Amino acid sequence: MGESYHWRMQLNNYLQSNGGSKILTWDVYQSGPQHQPVWTAIAYIRGVEYGRSMGSSQGGVKEEAARQTLAALYQDRGARR
Repeated sequence: MGESYHWRMQLNNYLQSNGGSKILTWDVYQSGPQHQPVWTAIAYIRGVEYGRSMGSSQGGVKEEAARQTLAALYQDRGARR
């Protein structure tokens, strides 16, 4: 997933300045064998999926799902202008 840009923090900051962070919910779960887990993180805004990621690190998949969510929110905001 490369260098971290603190996507979860950026997403929370964006949400706090645009309607509140309480509209964000997460599903995070582990599958696969214990010695080689696969993590899945799904980010929802008002119950609508905005980001999803799978990988070997729980923190990494949440970062990627947050990045996708933030990108989608910026795209939505741009489309409404």
